[in-house]
Amino acid sequence: MFKDNNSPTWVVAYASVIGNGHLLMNLPCQDSNVHKKLNNTWGVAVVADGAGSAAKSDIGSDFVSRNIAHCLEEVIKRNGWQDLDHLPTESEWRTEAIKVMQIVRQRLDQFSAAKEYKISDLACTLLAILYTPFCILTVHIGDGRAAYSVEPGKWEALIEPFRGNEVNQTVFITSNIWTPEGVDCYIKTGFVKGDIRAFALLSDGCENGSFEVNVWDEEKQKYHDPNRPYVKFFEPNLKGMLQLNKENKTQDEINEIWTGFLKDGSKQFQHETDDKTMIFGVLVPE
Repeated sequence: MFKDNNSPTWVVAYASVIGNGHLLMNLPCQDSNVHKKLNNTWGVAVVADGAGSAAKSDIGSDFVSRNIAHCLEEVIKRNGWQDLDHLPTESEWRTEAIKVMQIVRQRLDQFSAAKEYKISDLACTLLAILYTPFCILTVHIGDGRAAYSVEPGKWEALIEPFRGNEVNQTVFITSNIWTPEGVDCYIKTGFVKGDIRAFALLSDGCENGSFEVNVWDEEKQKYHDPNRPYVKFFEPNLKGMLQLNKENKTQDEINEIWTGFLKDGSKQFQHETDDKTMIFGVLVPE
């Protein structure tokens, strides 16, 4: 078990960048992200992707991401998880995560009523994690991607994004999913244990540049989504993050560099029409 007095150091980059399509249509960036280091052991990371068809989804994604981060911080404190002596079971985590989703949805209802917004105009997907050097807890509604690594040269998907019956169909925190059956079907949670060396959360505007998502199956004669992180994307960026830490870059400097990378750090990012958000965290080796 990891001991708190070892004071682990995480280097984390986070940014949301407006997509080319939104620039052409004079729309705001509808993605939002929040990262908070809660103590030497725990951190929270949240990505919310506003629905392109929702008039005020930029406001919705901002509200949701901030409130989710705050509620997850309270979960850690209330349950005493920061003491390392008691980690939740998968069942305990799912119960707490669903409560958080319900609380934030209620707050969003209250917010929309106070502002006289239609709740559907605030629609966004949601992806959040609690991370430590020894486990990652996930909760999400809708699409997006997440990855993690426990050994050099190997990356795995953290979540399975929602896939509807139609192309680009997804589900939002504002969707009509808040029945027992809907919660069970649409709110997904996960729990990964191990010596975590890195993680990443991203909106779907970043997925084509960092994941295998559209691969031709010769036998079935159709495309499929293996949901497989590109090692050649993540490993070089992991090394780059460690170099930034070695150079004693401030958080603002790291985020500025990361923003530039998401804008035009690859051909895929340069030509992406959708907004791009990625939170990338790396545990600095002792």
